[in-house]
Amino acid sequence: MSTVVKAEAKLQSLGEITPSRRAGVIYRNSDDVAFLKDIRTELDTVLYQGVGATKTAFEIVDDDRGMRWIVLEDGKFNDLVSSVYTVGNAIGANGGSEYLIAAVFELYFTGTVEDNTYRSGLRTYWIYRYDRKAFYPFVPTGENEGDRDRPTEARLGHDLRKHGLTIEKSLTEWMGLWGIPF
Repeated sequence: MSTVVKAEAKLQSLGEITPSRRAGVIYRNSDDVAFLKDIRTELDTVLYQGVGATKTAFEIVDDDRGMRWIVLEDGKFNDLVSSVYTVGNAIGANGGSEYLIAAVFELYFTGTVEDNTYRSGLRTYWIYRYDRKAFYPFVPTGENEGDRDRPTEARLGHDLRKHGLTIEKSLTEWMGLWGIPF
């Protein structure tokens, strides 16, 4: 996850990316995993106690597809990334690794894409799929599934790879996540 911070810092210095204050971890809920059954209490311990505590705010949101989101908010991007990493690791280390789906970072993109059109302040997401161990950009353009900005995704994919992130090679695995609750 330190590469996420480095890539964000480089792209922000180039004026292409502005981070938001929000990110999330999405997983399939399971009553079979004790850690997930009492996730709010567990995350209070994981995020708010100990030497590396960031005090990142969080809320639990169930979506209309039966998935559960841990929505994190922090004004410091480094702390936000650290908290996402901590939450994913805590779930994985406590019997929930097979239920983890993705970590999602919200940012805003400004720049020119391959068709020479300019985008300004376009909401984008950097998605990390736990099963693929790789990132990819996602740029929805509407609420309907399939509404996405592929030229901007291609540009961001190239930039993220250039700045050190492992990017999913198969474009068919760049899954859209409509209905992100932040």
